[in-house]
Amino acid sequence: MNSLALLASVCWPIVLAAALLVRPLRGFARVLVPWAALPGLMVGTIGAVDADLEWLLLGGRIGLDPIADVMLPVTAGLWLAAGLFAQGYLRAGARRDRFFVWFLAAMSGNLLLLVALDAIVFYLGFALMSFASYGLVVHEGDARARHAGRYYITLVVIGEVCVISALMLLASRGPIEFSSLRLAFLGDGLGRNNLVVGLLLVGFGIKAGVFGLHFWLPLAHPVAPAPASAVLSGAMIKAGLVAWMRLLPLGEMALPYWGAGLAVLGLFTAYYGVLAGLPQREAKTVLAYSSVSQMGVMTMAIGLGLAFPDHWPSLFAAILVYMVHHSLVKGGLFLGAGLVQHALSPAAARIAAVVLVLGALALAGGPLTGGLVAKLALKQTAVLIAGPWGSALPILLSVSSALTALLMVRFLWIAWPRSSAGAEFLPLIMIAPWLALLAGWLTMPWWLAAPSLRVEAAGLSAAWSASWPIALAGATTIGALRLRRSGRLPAFPQIPAGDLGITLERGMFALAHGVGRLFREDIPRIRDTLAGLASGVTRSVPRWADRLGHGEARLAAWSVTGLMAVMLTVAIAWLAA
Repeated sequence: MNSLALLASVCWPIVLAAALLVRPLRGFARVLVPWAALPGLMVGTIGAVDADLEWLLLGGRIGLDPIADVMLPVTAGLWLAAGLFAQGYLRAGARRDRFFVWFLAAMSGNLLLLVALDAIVFYLGFALMSFASYGLVVHEGDARARHAGRYYITLVVIGEVCVISALMLLASRGPIEFSSLRLAFLGDGLGRNNLVVGLLLVGFGIKAGVFGLHFWLPLAHPVAPAPASAVLSGAMIKAGLVAWMRLLPLGEMALPYWGAGLAVLGLFTAYYGVLAGLPQREAKTVLAYSSVSQMGVMTMAIGLGLAFPDHWPSLFAAILVYMVHHSLVKGGLFLGAGLVQHALSPAAARIAAVVLVLGALALAGGPLTGGLVAKLALKQTAVLIAGPWGSALPILLSVSSALTALLMVRFLWIAWPRSSAGAEFLPLIMIAPWLALLAGWLTMPWWLAAPSLRVEAAGLSAAWSASWPIALAGATTIGALRLRRSGRLPAFPQIPAGDLGITLERGMFALAHGVGRLFREDIPRIRDTLAGLASGVTRSVPRWADRLGHGEARLAAWSVTGLMAVMLTVAIAWLAA
């Protein structure tokens, strides 16, 4: 019975999406769509047994592994909160119905990949989620949304090619269950392993937003509606991490070069996301770069697990806590960023300000927050790793917290709620799920953490280690404001949202313009030049022909005697020599 409930819970959202497309069922479906994630939340909390999907063409299995056991209720809860919020946030009508069709399809894909126990079911869910999300990105339908959608779908297709290629290479080695696929790395050659690992890192790195593959995030989030941004950043972006944890040989074998490279790339992404986000002028763009930064920290932990398999169990537990915390906090902040785009009543503005400040502190790992618990879990494992990682990583994570705090100050500066005496109080269907997410990010990381970690996180030493990065960010902000007002600090440099992607786009446009100019101007000019040369050659041919004819006549006029005299002279000269 539990297995049937698990299958029904992940399929229910797409059934409702289909009902929205059928006119006689549309009214009934509109009542149910905000609650579509509720079955997934309930099944995720009561547990479920494995189920074989023999009716699939190649078979398949679903169930709750250690990742889904934690992430399914959290992810379903975030989708539920976003769905309820969207019901009050979006105006009723055909556009809202269209939004929910894509929203529900992406939800089914996201939940399906979480409960997948083999590569086939996982890929079906991953592909459904990825392609359905395109409809969320381009929902507004304006030029900016279509521009972001082109970036998104291009990278999705590239990622899908890498993912399906890697999965086919893995599946060719034997069974398609995740445990068998991980063990297949042990019996294969180094060259083929490198190819598969590279494809997996690129294919799922696009979804995870690692540096160089990240630029779809700051383009897609500002144009998508706030509920869509909440699940894009809070839930769907974690699919890359889930895939790595299930498919890479983490804890099975050491891949030191891949692991060290991924860890360094993740750490660089963590810092780059902050530095690229600080100059941004839209709240949701700042949050998108914050997601890039936070995903960099989790990517670094995956890299450490690849390089040091003995420490993977503790790294795995730390990553789960981090994923849960980031999912709930970032979902709540994106919903809040959508709210503050409009004037609020004084009471609603005060509530929004408190929630946004708490979310910003939690994301920066402030004292007594879930973010502190997540970063302490990583630090506890880091100090046990041999080499420079063990000594450098704790301070690097603290610096990352200070930079995140600075970025959150920037976010609050842009997104601070505006109150208006004439504005109405927010409807309960928007306030209630938002506050539920607040309760989740305040409590769930503590509930998931080990008892020893809770004790340490509640101590004075941890409070101090969490306070000085916040204080440093505050002092930096105050100093920067004073210098800015005195005119001694220049304004932030202009960095377009999408940074590398926009630079690449401009380079491609310049190249296309150059090629077009070559065909429009340069080639015709070269053609005219060559035609002129050919014309000159043509005109000179008769003149040279006349000269040759005259020479031939003069030679023909020589007598045979004269010719023999010349030959005799030459022969005498040769003999004398």
